[in-house]
Amino acid sequence: MKEYDREYFERWYRGRFAAIGSAPTLKRKIATCVAMAEFVLDRPLQSILDIGCGEGRWQPVLYELRPDASYIGIDSSRYAVDRFGTERNLRMGKFEQLEYHVFEDRFDLVVCSDVMHYLTSAQIDAGLPVLADLVEGVAFLETFTRADEVEGDMVGFKKRQPGTYRQMFREVGLVPIGMQFYVPDDVADILDALEVPG
Repeated sequence: MKEYDREYFERWYRGRFAAIGSAPTLKRKIATCVAMAEFVLDRPLQSILDIGCGEGRWQPVLYELRPDASYIGIDSSRYAVDRFGTERNLRMGKFEQLEYHVFEDRFDLVVCSDVMHYLTSAQIDAGLPVLADLVEGVAFLETFTRADEVEGDMVGFKKRQPGTYRQMFREVGLVPIGMQFYVPDDVADILDALEVPG
């Protein structure tokens, strides 16, 4: 069974493969997520939930951009939570067990980046409806498919068709707005026609 331990994070984030998720790339990605959420919500970002957050690498960058916004990260790695939990507000948890977490409110931005293509269909079916219900503004669901040229960790990678994910997201009421961003039906209803792909 795959272990998300210290050796895993050292290899993929600080070893010779580190360029795949380099700091400049990560900063650009996070800045884009913040801008998209604030554009949709028409106000400053206040809350972020990061599901499958690993070591919580998003938290320091988000703090630089929006120091008043709250961040919660959830990950199944005991190493990551023990090492960074207090510093970056990480909690133990699995995608398929999101229902066991209690949150006071929905989140302006829900992130699930580089996670779902490693999950079984049963795990996605269990967690995705809960994730969808937690989205107040925008979800960034960065997921790779058999149609993509993927670099990095291929152990346990599920080579699903793009349409499979589109259907999964649609079934839980998440509407695509481009570049792997999604909004709930009620948010999509107030966006302009050309902001939501037909």
